[in-house]
Amino acid sequence: MPTDNRDPLPVNPTLMPHTEPVRDDQAAEQGHLPDVLPDAPGVPVPTTDGLSAQEVTDLVGGGDASMVEANRALEQAEGLDPDTES
Repeated sequence: MPTDNRDPLPVNPTLMPHTEPVRDDQAAEQGHLPDVLPDAPGVPVPTTDGLSAQEVTDLVGGGDASMVEANRALEQAEGLDPDTES
């Protein structure tokens, strides 16, 4: 069993325990509701026009068939089922 032959550390009388700082600020409170509310901003009417085929292709990518097949082969080689979300 080891013995501790060292002298104890001196106590520093100027040290203070950690205390929470005193908050000088005051929490904000909700003000009174105005008598007259301003008008709400206008909401644009949604269009019924759909996207063209080119716009859809641009958004989702044209997709190179060889790249799709290469990705499927890689997923299968890694033991993943390419037909399910993983």
